[in-house]
Amino acid sequence: MSAGLLQQELRSRARHLSAFFVLGDPTPRISLDVMLAAVDAGATMLELGLPYNAPCADGPAIQAASRRALAAGTTTDVALELVAILRDARPELPLNLLVYANLVHSRGPREFCRDFATAGASSLLVPDVLLEEGEELRAICLDHGLDSVQLVGPRTPTPRLAAIDAACTGFLYLAALQGVTGSDPDHAGETQGAMQRLREVCANPICLGFGLRSVDDVARAFASGARIAVVGSELARTIGEASASGRDPRDAVAARCRALAVALTAS
Repeated sequence: MSAGLLQQELRSRARHLSAFFVLGDPTPRISLDVMLAAVDAGATMLELGLPYNAPCADGPAIQAASRRALAAGTTTDVALELVAILRDARPELPLNLLVYANLVHSRGPREFCRDFATAGASSLLVPDVLLEEGEELRAICLDHGLDSVQLVGPRTPTPRLAAIDAACTGFLYLAALQGVTGSDPDHAGETQGAMQRLREVCANPICLGFGLRSVDDVARAFASGARIAVVGSELARTIGEASASGRDPRDAVAARCRALAVALTAS
């Protein structure tokens, strides 16, 4: 059901702003309010991470978000409850999971996919499972109605891009830089080249993330052919700064998302 919702939303809208949050950051209750505020401010999808103490693809901002969530007692079961509440609150909203393999395997792949699909998740991306190692997990996702999302980088060889795209059932996620989330190198040329190769060989919608911070970044992502633009580290940083200074992170995140959503209608 939720995977079908993702496909429906991709068909009905040319551009999507996906806000990434670590579930439970800074606390489970506040996290829920922050995510709903982001949607009300213009995010058309949510990408949801489960807090993990060794996030290999994430930079300092999201690592800090995971530490806050873990310190607040966010477990996989708590994350599951938050996804279910989000689904009830926003029935038409795609909820895309980005989860590290240890968390999936500690629960059991079949149990993990069953439980999160039942809660209302739309898709699953496990960034530290290679294409060649993920056939069983992709089959389990299919069994439980979760779309399978795969991650590629700007230096992934073109033949491998095509093979990875063929394994997707949701969208293909291009990391805009060869590094961790939140990095800020000059990567525009490399990203543009990767986007051009993806458009030539891939059938799935393209999602662009890692390093997108501003409305200009998001607008460039759409102009390059991305259907989904993900902003994560910037929002994690916003939550951390607001919480540390005693401000309401809901208001701070809503303001950031409102500004970013301008790119959805930019020409």
